[in-house]
Amino acid sequence: MKLSYSSIDTYETCPAKYRFRYQDRVPSAPSPALSFGDSLHRALFRFHSRPVPVAPSLEDLLETLDGVWVPEGFGQAEQAAYREHARQVLAQYHRDNAADYRIPAALEFRFQIEVEGVTVSGIIDRMDRLPGGGYEIIDYKTNRRLPPRSRVDADLQLSIYHLAAREIWGIDPDRLTLYYLLPGQRMTTSRGPGDLDALRRRIAAVAERIEAGRFEPRENPLCGWCDYQHLCPLFRHRHEREDTPARIAGVIDEWIGLKREDRQRWRRLEELGAVIRAYAEEHDLTRLYGSDGDIQLVRRILTAPDPEAVRGILAPLGLLDRVLSVDPRKLDDLIRAGSLPPSAEDALLASREEVRTGTALHLKDGERARR
Repeated sequence: MKLSYSSIDTYETCPAKYRFRYQDRVPSAPSPALSFGDSLHRALFRFHSRPVPVAPSLEDLLETLDGVWVPEGFGQAEQAAYREHARQVLAQYHRDNAADYRIPAALEFRFQIEVEGVTVSGIIDRMDRLPGGGYEIIDYKTNRRLPPRSRVDADLQLSIYHLAAREIWGIDPDRLTLYYLLPGQRMTTSRGPGDLDALRRRIAAVAERIEAGRFEPRENPLCGWCDYQHLCPLFRHRHEREDTPARIAGVIDEWIGLKREDRQRWRRLEELGAVIRAYAEEHDLTRLYGSDGDIQLVRRILTAPDPEAVRGILAPLGLLDRVLSVDPRKLDDLIRAGSLPPSAEDALLASREEVRTGTALHLKDGERARR
């Protein structure tokens, strides 16, 4: 079996998506975000591939971007905006890195390693020699926001890269870095022997499930952007358009019209409220009067209990279990992290039970509604 970081991450997020993408090979649509990221990766490869330890000028870097730009997936208007954003990102990267420029120890290095009988492949964006000795592996990311530290410390891709460096070059990198290009910040972590043992078990567990043909759909926060919704048992019904009888079509149209009016009113209320709050704070007022009523401003302070303090107070009284509850989101994060034994993960997935049944109405506008 051949796997990669992307395929393992896809399977752990949703086994059905893995089947559609890697086994059935259903093509996915190009997207501006993917082409934007690909273009930046290509430009930075050219930036660091010089045979001399002198950085190219910013003008050369921006000219390189124009030469490697990936146009797939863009609308005509948005492509110009994305390209200008890419130029700004590279300008910041040049400011932050040109002075300390040095020839990388490895660049866009393709590897294949054997892990528990599975061939794992990948591409390391860059590996640098550290000035004081040792090595740093760097992977570029185009996320707009930095993730929590705990997610970087458990990042699957960095763990695979560390294992690859050990298997191929016989080194243990001192630093594993995700370089977030848009905010221009690095997040660095490391791995120990225990982390690599857990990685091997994680890869073996995914491979066993794929071999067993386990491709159940798993709903997750990325479902709204999935290219395979029209094939997925959880969402396929949304793409099977049916003719609406005339007796209900009028009701639907009226509901849609009122919903849109409601959105417009809510946005206007938010705009007006911001102006009112700013005026009241500037003049230290708690009540404002109009010609047909008045507005009272009430300050609210949100508080949250200190978990340690609550535990110290209630545990001796035997009442702690009264306030403990399972957080479904945190449970889903734990399952997706892949750190649980397969038997425990299966048991948790099977333990789900229906707690509430209801139907919500959501208005879908524009291109998203026509997909």
